[in-house]
Amino acid sequence: MVFGNPAIHSVAEKMFFSYERTRVEGKWREHRFWRALRDCEVLKFKRNTENPTPQNIKKINDYKRNCLLSGEYQSDFNIFLLPYFSFPTPASGKYNGVNGIVKIVGKHIFTRMKEFEFQRFEKIVLNNDIKNIICFQKSALEEIKRTKYKQVNNILNNPVYKINDALKHLTLYTMEPTRYLYTNKAKKTLQGILFDIRKNKIG
Repeated sequence: MVFGNPAIHSVAEKMFFSYERTRVEGKWREHRFWRALRDCEVLKFKRNTENPTPQNIKKINDYKRNCLLSGEYQSDFNIFLLPYFSFPTPASGKYNGVNGIVKIVGKHIFTRMKEFEFQRFEKIVLNNDIKNIICFQKSALEEIKRTKYKQVNNILNNPVYKINDALKHLTLYTMEPTRYLYTNKAKKTLQGILFDIRKNKIG
C-alpha cells in the first residue's frame, strides 16, 4: 500500500497512521485507516487495542509496529506499507500533505526529490518482489505511472494499471485518499481490489 508522505506526529510516534484527533479537545481515536482494513478484512491484529490517549499511544504503536514487522496479524496477504515521499509534513493546515512539501522546499527541489523517491520506490518493489500496489495518493500514482503502462481494469471508477517497464510484474490499483476510508464507497473499492487480487492469484 502506497501513500503520499508521513505526518510529522506519526514520525514522532514511529508508526503509520498513529492516531486521529477528534473535534473534542484532547480526545483521540484510532485512525480510520486501521478501522477500514479491519472492516474490509484486509488486516486484523490479534488483539483489540484501546482507544489512543497520550498515556497509552506508545504501547499501542509499539504493538502494531511489532506485529507488522513480525507478520503477527491476520490477513490473506503480506502487508507492506510505504509513504512514497519520505519528507514528513503536518497532518493538517497550510503545509499538510504532498502539496505542503512543494510549499516548503519549492518546485525545483521537489522535482529533484521526485527522482530520488522513484529510485527508492523502484528498489523497494523489486527487492521485495511486490506484485500488487494499492495507491492512495494522486502525486505518488503519477510518479509510478511515468514508466510505460496500460489500463487493464476499472474498479468502481478507480483505474487498474499494468506497468510495462522494469516493474512489468506490477499491477497498480488506485484508491481514494485515506481521508475517505470511512465511506462505504471507499470500503467497497478496497473490497473490489482484494477480490481482483485473489481472482488473479497474484501476491
